[in-house]
Amino acid sequence: MVPGPSEDDRILPFTRVVAAVVIAILVLAFIVLFLSPNDTDRRFAWTIQPSMTAMLMGAGYGSALYFFVRVVTERRWHRVALGFIPTTVFTWMMLGATFLHSEKFRHGSAPFLLWLWIYLVTPLLVPAVWFVNRSHDPGTREEDDPSYPSWMRPAMAAAGVGMSLIAAWMYVLPASAISVWPWMLTPLTARAVAAFVALPGVGWLMIASDERWSSARVLLGTISIGLVLLLVAVARAWNEFDHRSAFTYVYVAGLVGTLAAVGALGAWMHGRVAGGA
Repeated sequence: MVPGPSEDDRILPFTRVVAAVVIAILVLAFIVLFLSPNDTDRRFAWTIQPSMTAMLMGAGYGSALYFFVRVVTERRWHRVALGFIPTTVFTWMMLGATFLHSEKFRHGSAPFLLWLWIYLVTPLLVPAVWFVNRSHDPGTREEDDPSYPSWMRPAMAAAGVGMSLIAAWMYVLPASAISVWPWMLTPLTARAVAAFVALPGVGWLMIASDERWSSARVLLGTISIGLVLLLVAVARAWNEFDHRSAFTYVYVAGLVGTLAAVGALGAWMHGRVAGGA
């Protein structure tokens, strides 16, 4: 089947321009939050303590940096399309947290004004990009697209539902999350962390919704980079964790286990590509 003129799988120039602007913002956020997490009182929209929360946010922005670089450099829209809905949910949650905790921000500062404009614009701009470009997806497989086993997509959906429920719990009931979380949170940082948990959670749901392996690879790479950066952050901020809490070790084991599972999935699916499955 030859795709019609609107189903050419191309990434529109508008999409690439938006991604390029987002990349510049993400670089700044990654430098401030991941590389200099103790300087948020001077260089960020609000003061974040402890440093683990800042580095978690920086890890999320760092992984998103990889995703938007791929948006700029990819040739086919369907390879990056799945990342836009998770990003939309994330921006909505961050905008809500901004309004719910407005008193915590450094009003009038340049970092706050940048933050405010980003989260006023992106909740509309990101879904608009997806909506405009989505009709260019032909919905067909690439030549080397292997099929998933019958059990795999339901397992991905279950993981996505689980993470999304955790994110919803943290966002709606931040005090409850604060009482058990392995490092110190405030209501604002609990909701910010919730947004970063929702990002891969909705990502797994999107991956489960599309049977094409080629559609999942960029988003899985994004998740993997985020997990690696998070493990680096855990090592750097280990003294900030509650070592008496079982949830501390559950959290770290979850990061390691998820990274191992994604790596195994990638290796297995690449093997199926090589084998012509």
